[in-house]
Amino acid sequence: MALTYLSLTNDVITRMNEVALTAATFADARGVQIQCQNAVNESIRYINQKEFGYPFNHATNTSTLVPGTTRYDVPTSTKHIDYNTARIKKDTDLNTSGGNLTKLDYNEYISRGFATQEDEVETTTLDGALTDSATTVTVASTTGFTSTGVIFILGEQISYTGITSTTFTGCTRGANSTTAAAHATGVQVALFTNGGVPQFIVRTPDNNYLLYPLPDKQYALVFDYYTFPDDLAAHGDITSIPDRFSPIIVDGATAFVYQYRGELDQYNTNFVRFEQGIKNVQSLLVNKYEYVRSTVIYRPSNYNIGISF
Repeated sequence: MALTYLSLTNDVITRMNEVALTAATFADARGVQIQCQNAVNESIRYINQKEFGYPFNHATNTSTLVPGTTRYDVPTSTKHIDYNTARIKKDTDLNTSGGNLTKLDYNEYISRGFATQEDEVETTTLDGALTDSATTVTVASTTGFTSTGVIFILGEQISYTGITSTTFTGCTRGANSTTAAAHATGVQVALFTNGGVPQFIVRTPDNNYLLYPLPDKQYALVFDYYTFPDDLAAHGDITSIPDRFSPIIVDGATAFVYQYRGELDQYNTNFVRFEQGIKNVQSLLVNKYEYVRSTVIYRPSNYNIGISF
């Protein structure tokens, strides 16, 4: 049975010999009860901050790429991304066999001139919904766009033969073997020529990521990452930390309550046990062992150099 915020808090309250809470009284906690609630979250945060790769915080992200878009935000709960796992999914409809992306340093992305791809893309947004048969596309602005060309709206390519300040005219829908589709207002409209299937993924200085080359279709990007969970709030909230490690959470929370109260001897006793418990979790769940493949060449037992048969 999953341990709740209420049960963890009451475990700490019991150690402090105070009055336990119920689901009905949890939101009205007072005094040391509030300290115990706060200490549970502080303990969980401390455990999660001690390690990037706890398996109980592992998640897999799948994103649909936007043609013409180079830079992407990481999931809001991200603590750490394993960029070595980044890959494009195989998709016969998009004519891609998929495959892993190569991780590239941001400074190398700049020094190799790859960043110029971002200067070669013009973007705007739809100003109003677009039906799947309309031959005029109304946008916020066509500034920077060529007088004729092919624009990308999600998975559809649209060729056009003219522009005004806010429209593309003479449009042929579903160009280049794509499918005409209806699109909502505000969707990105892009013009570019050098896109393709991304081969590199780059961690940006603001801790997000970008792709090179920029995608020319709605490829699916997959990567593994580790989350940093939100604090517990309601009495029934549960932590991602497995139940069997609940005594460690309680040890940490108890230590923090004693720290709040200035009882440093009790704090130190509980905190030492707390730190040892975290080390045990890391040993059990995070220790990594290198895979070693033998390169020994085994010869037949009756094979001897210099003896002929």
